Amino acid sequence: MNNSIENYLKTEKITKSFGKSVAVDEVSLGVRAGQVVSIIGPSGAGKSTFLRCLNLLETPTSGEISIGDFKISIGPGHKYPTAKELAVLRRNVGMVFQGFNLFPHLTVIENVALAQRRVLGRGRQEARDRALQLLDRVGLKDKSEEYPGRCSGGQQQRVAIARSLALDPKVMLFDEPTSALDPEVGAEILSVMRELADDGMTMMVVTHEMSFAKDVSDVVCVMVEGRIIESGDPQIIMSEPGHERTRKFLSAVLGR
Repeated sequence: MNNSIENYLKTEKITKSFGKSVAVDEVSLGVRAGQVVSIIGPSGAGKSTFLRCLNLLETPTSGEISIGDFKISIGPGHKYPTAKELAVLRRNVGMVFQGFNLFPHLTVIENVALAQRRVLGRGRQEARDRALQLLDRVGLKDKSEEYPGRCSGGQQQRVAIARSLALDPKVMLFDEPTSALDPEVGAEILSVMRELADDGMTMMVVTHEMSFAKDVSDVVCVMVEGRIIESGDPQIIMSEPGHERTRKFLSAVLGR
């Protein structure tokens, strides 16, 4: 775990409204290079919406996003991002979803190679070689020529992780990557994520896996009704939460 001083990923007052409903309410957050930040909280708190705002799958109503030296300001008085800016942002920010979002008509290795060729301009063989390296890393080299439909849910999620890593992102976002999987298979995905954390990958994780949040994260943020109500050391947040709403949430999910 890396605790360098500079925030590598930073948001300033990110807000996302759907009509009169405010899903994300002026969330400001900093993640240092090499840190793992987990976002926990009740369903409907805005966690996934916030994460999707970070790579502009959802365009924030207002706010500012910084990745290293790259910055985008959105909202009144600011221009909306250009196609080039979107490409730069998504090139540097990988995302793994609850669903796997693989192309069913492409083999596993083709799924991992395609974005490399389209986004990075790698040749066919170079992209395949890199894809094989990453599939080996997530334990799926032997499935490289299979189609996603012949892979289990856990295997498909590992392919999705390899695909995101193939673009060499500086930050990885995980949106409840185990929620569609049974606990045993989910543990496989969490194991891969732990290895990424050990390797120094900067990660933001929306999760309901409290053991992962406590044991792997550098920082835990608690989100309720679109706001971060408290954040800090995972051991302290989990054992001595300062906010009554956090205590209520943890009591419900931990059964205590």
